Amino acid sequence: MGEMPLTFRDFLLRFPLMTGVGRHSALVCWRWLVDHPQLLPLTPETLDYLLAAVNLPAKRATALRRQVFSTDLAQRVTASLTQCRAVTLVDATYPPLLQEIYEPPVVLYFQGRLDLVRRPPLAVVGSRHPTAYAFRAMRQLLPAVSRQGVCLISGLAQGVDTLTHQVALAHGGATIAVIGTGLGRCYPAQNRALMDQLCQNHLVVSEYPWAAKGAKHHFVERNRIIAGLCQSVLVVEAAHHSGSLITANFALQENRNVLAVPGNIDGENSVGTNELILAGAKPILNSEHIMEELLVDKRP
Repeated sequence: MGEMPLTFRDFLLRFPLMTGVGRHSALVCWRWLVDHPQLLPLTPETLDYLLAAVNLPAKRATALRRQVFSTDLAQRVTASLTQCRAVTLVDATYPPLLQEIYEPPVVLYFQGRLDLVRRPPLAVVGSRHPTAYAFRAMRQLLPAVSRQGVCLISGLAQGVDTLTHQVALAHGGATIAVIGTGLGRCYPAQNRALMDQLCQNHLVVSEYPWAAKGAKHHFVERNRIIAGLCQSVLVVEAAHHSGSLITANFALQENRNVLAVPGNIDGENSVGTNELILAGAKPILNSEHIMEELLVDKRP
């Protein structure tokens, strides 16, 4: 066991690679250390003080204490940073809007241009199996928005997500993909070429380590990041109880604007968007309606 003192950043970088210690534990430790920086850098002694102060469950505290100073973990952190870059909650370059949410990622792994998070953002989500109407609506609404310097954020899934990224590329705009696997994987596999292009000239982010496989709950969790990176979320098409509505609900919980493209009242993929409008989401009929929302945003 090595016992080199850990800086705040080093400490946070270890959390995604530990077993038995989840995001909640990491956030509890982060919040406490923000208020008690005199404990840094962390030593085994100050770690004990921290764990007693935050009152972590015994199993998690034991798992953390056992792993955090280990040479093996230090080597795995170093190896992970040779494959991609990472920004933590204590770094000045961490996306400011994302830091505001209830459960921000402690570590955000990325490839590409992190500076894109400073551009005016718009998240675009929708069905993985969109109708021809959704494609027409997106081609009518998004090019003008992208050309005005707005960064389009989506999840690299098939359907609406894929077209969102493609619109930005086609019109010289910027785009960010938030994925539910580690950056060493691509889901769906057919988007590999698109993902490679975004890693080179745009931005791909994930809260999961490099080799992490996609689990069902990952794609729900990544939706809060999509919502958190922006002030406005546009829902293009969504069936009842779809994943896009989960993102919209995250957006509402985080006091973001929810925008929706209205659809046919008898369309299965329009049930979710029409219900959002009924509940108070802004109906989007042209690109100016989107820009109105983005221009009045008070961004940090």
